[in-house]
Amino acid sequence: MDPISATFEDEEYAPVGVPAGTFGSLNLQTCKPCPASNPSRRVKGSKYPLVLFSPGLGNSRLLYSAMAQQLSSTGYIVVTIDHTYDAGIVTFPDNTTTLAANITTDTQIVEDLNIRVKDVSFVLDQLIRSSVISTLIPGRTCGIDTSKVGIYGHSFGGATAAEAMLFDPRLIGGINLDGTFFGSVIDRGLNKPFMIMAHEGKNLTTDATWAALWPKLKGFRRGFMLGGSTHGTFTDLGEAADLIGLRERFPREVAAFLGSIEGERALRVIGAYTSRFFDFVLKGKKSELLDRSSMEFPEVTVGEH
Repeated sequence: MDPISATFEDEEYAPVGVPAGTFGSLNLQTCKPCPASNPSRRVKGSKYPLVLFSPGLGNSRLLYSAMAQQLSSTGYIVVTIDHTYDAGIVTFPDNTTTLAANITTDTQIVEDLNIRVKDVSFVLDQLIRSSVISTLIPGRTCGIDTSKVGIYGHSFGGATAAEAMLFDPRLIGGINLDGTFFGSVIDRGLNKPFMIMAHEGKNLTTDATWAALWPKLKGFRRGFMLGGSTHGTFTDLGEAADLIGLRERFPREVAAFLGSIEGERALRVIGAYTSRFFDFVLKGKKSELLDRSSMEFPEVTVGEH
């Protein structure tokens, strides 16, 4: 994280035992970009399909970087979105910041959802511009193919994914990671591929919006439940807690907030199912993992969730 965002998140999570300086001390290991001066190594054309990610209400996209990396490592360009005035803090390249508005009522949440949907389309519009791409992906000399795009999100980001798919035809498949649905998609449904992954105990009987939307998903649909997980499991925070020793110091509290499943394992499982889904939607590759229980991932239950 940039220093300003890291300090902000340190203060946000200080009440649960996160020491000052924690978020600034964590680094995401990445491959070095290909030098733009070496034409033979430039990323060409549309080799990798595009997937967008939308975070939970109030969350920074930076709390999902490791999760996004899990998917990108399987052959995707993953672009995470900060929804300004929704995320707790957005720090811009010139170090100016914007804090979240007070979004609490149902009316405000639906208004926010509509703005998020416009954010998604705006980002897609920008990603065809070579000037934008050369800044985001050094060495790439052309825009990204935005004609067939995947989208996924956590919590309110999952609701954003479903709603955005209604209004932008470029979005052809989506995933909701443990989010309650909002907006017109609940009544209108979707005829595009869609996947839901829930924390342990969440299903069609515990979330009325899931029960309402599930029969209206007319395209390819799949539902999974991740054992040992909570709502917070579907972020990078589980792995961060393990790395700084928070799970060892406060095992009961961390398990209640982030699940009993270890953070690295959770990211690996979530990454596997998201990548196999998008492999099918964007690459045409079928996977048995989406159709039945797996010995490789015994934590996951397959069914109508």
